[in-house]
Amino acid sequence: MFDLIIKNGLVTTSESRNYRDIAVKDGKICEVAERGTLSSYSSSQVYDAKDKEVIPSLIEPHMHIKAPLGGVVDILDFDSASKCAAYGGISTFIDFTSTLPGDSLKDAVDFRKSEMQKSALDYACHCKIVNLVTSDLTSAADLAMAEYKHTKDPEDKKKADLAQKKVDDEISRRLEEIPSIIKNEGIPTFKLFMTYRKAGVMIDDIYMLKVLKTVRDCGGRCGFHAESNAIAEYNEEKFAEEGKLGWEYFPECKPNICEYEAVSRVLYYAEMLKAPIYFFHISTKESVKLIRDAKKRGVDVIAETCSHYLMLDKSYNKGKDGILYLMSPPLRTKEDQDALWAAIKDGTLSLVSSDNCTFTRKQKEAPLIKGAEDFRKPISGVSGIEERFTLMRSAVNKGIISENEFVKLLCENPAKIFGCYPQKGCLAVGSDADITIFDPKEPSYLKKENLHYPEELEYSVFGEFSARGKVCCTIRRGEFLVKDGIYNDKATKGNFIKRAICNFQQG
Repeated sequence: MFDLIIKNGLVTTSESRNYRDIAVKDGKICEVAERGTLSSYSSSQVYDAKDKEVIPSLIEPHMHIKAPLGGVVDILDFDSASKCAAYGGISTFIDFTSTLPGDSLKDAVDFRKSEMQKSALDYACHCKIVNLVTSDLTSAADLAMAEYKHTKDPEDKKKADLAQKKVDDEISRRLEEIPSIIKNEGIPTFKLFMTYRKAGVMIDDIYMLKVLKTVRDCGGRCGFHAESNAIAEYNEEKFAEEGKLGWEYFPECKPNICEYEAVSRVLYYAEMLKAPIYFFHISTKESVKLIRDAKKRGVDVIAETCSHYLMLDKSYNKGKDGILYLMSPPLRTKEDQDALWAAIKDGTLSLVSSDNCTFTRKQKEAPLIKGAEDFRKPISGVSGIEERFTLMRSAVNKGIISENEFVKLLCENPAKIFGCYPQKGCLAVGSDADITIFDPKEPSYLKKENLHYPEELEYSVFGEFSARGKVCCTIRRGEFLVKDGIYNDKATKGNFIKRAICNFQQG
């Protein structure tokens, strides 16, 4: 006897599109059969998907929930985020640890996993790595060495050596944690920031190289927030001097070259070390070309873009609502958007994430002085975990991507790239019964009142967008999280997913 049969649905995978019936037992897909051939079998539950489409549930590989970004914490926790995600057809998501300088990587992982236990979705996390040693230790070592160079006193040399040993020991401790994080914790993916020096999360290049090599040797993959901190900080100072701090100047403060320089630098490092890498939120035509050319040279590089870079351009930063569209990297031009879509079509970009960071207008405006526009002060980030499904359906509606490409970009590739395929991301016998059912004819709107974020969120940055195709059901391991548009707030909690990186080749 089956636990669930889904019948009469048009089943779409990355390679096929046929009417099929799907049987589920003990949270797994146990049979995928021609339509009508499972009708003689008994099941405790049957869902008729007539006139509906059935796909693997989406995976969100890049989001920020309950994250202390710039000292501000977004409004979602893993309970409320589960609801939004489920309405967006997602059954598995991957967040980040909130590591700070001096933190044990293992402690940061344990703390994040404990927070994510509230999730109704299955979940995993990337391990964020910041500078391997605190500024206090490096400053003390530098001062001690400077004192010795001044005095040439053997006792001062001993003090300098001791201070440097503390630095070296701290670096070794952090690097020595990486193999266990990958092998024992099942977390093979890491994130490194190339900017936000003042916030204390930017990693120095020397430490970046050490981490790249260590992660490579242990079978993991490093991902990067690639923006040049030098360019960003230089421009912030320059724009302030020129009085150009309005919202519309933010994209000019972090111009295309800001991303281009950082992407180029990491690609050269990866090529030198033969290290596999990943780029989060690619936004510019120049970066696309760099990545495309690097792939041709044999660099093991995978990259994503985000739904907001595909749908919004920098014109949204103009006017009083421009504050709502501040994100890093910033919004770009329509020319950049065209390059991103072309890169999706040719496989240079392998998936589309949301980079969800949900902040209220009140949170964004809080640091402003007398309401004066100053793009340096508000927290960056926009929502997207619920909206991504509809935004990408709009691309299907317009013929920009196919039905099969939709599944590849949002379901299959994330599972393959981040090491949970075929457990996730497909509709194969033996896979987890993670299934999304949607009505291809029913419109889906992204106005505030149509979404499921907490009431305190006053706006929707995607309010003007809609698409044909609305999620009816999201199923996680055979259990309905959303059924016919109703969220199951009694659902069991999600499981932590241990992952292992495998070779990924864009199909």
